Amino acid sequence: MTDIQSRVVTGIMAMLAAATLFTACSKSGKGSESAQASPGATMAYSGSTDTSTGGAAATSASGSGGKVLAGDAAHGKQIFTQNCAVCHGATGTEGGVGPSLKGEKARKDTAAAVAWIKNPAPPMSKLYPSPLDEKDVADVAAYVESL
Repeated sequence: MTDIQSRVVTGIMAMLAAATLFTACSKSGKGSESAQASPGATMAYSGSTDTSTGGAAATSASGSGGKVLAGDAAHGKQIFTQNCAVCHGATGTEGGVGPSLKGEKARKDTAAAVAWIKNPAPPMSKLYPSPLDEKDVADVAAYVESL
């Protein structure tokens, strides 16, 4: 292999490694400032399960004012169908224009999922604060975490 060929191969490998690293970081929500909300804007999630919502899985969230907001996965599924399914698939596990969200809980905790929904990186659409409000975001995050 000539010196020029070696440099080309090394350059291509470096670009592939950088692209792989960038893709992995953007999918995990780490390495993207938009995926990380400021401490004052992010709700701290305890991750406890609240079954007082008619048997639907719910995730408790403690807001900055001590107010407790529970994410209702059943309602989150309805909101997801209306706003997210066009890109992520009917149930969120199929993928499409957007990635499959199956196993998202292993990649992001609930707080990170809420932060991502509130302030996503392109090409994902920003749906908060309109049409989704705080409760809707918590509900969608609870649904996505259940996939």
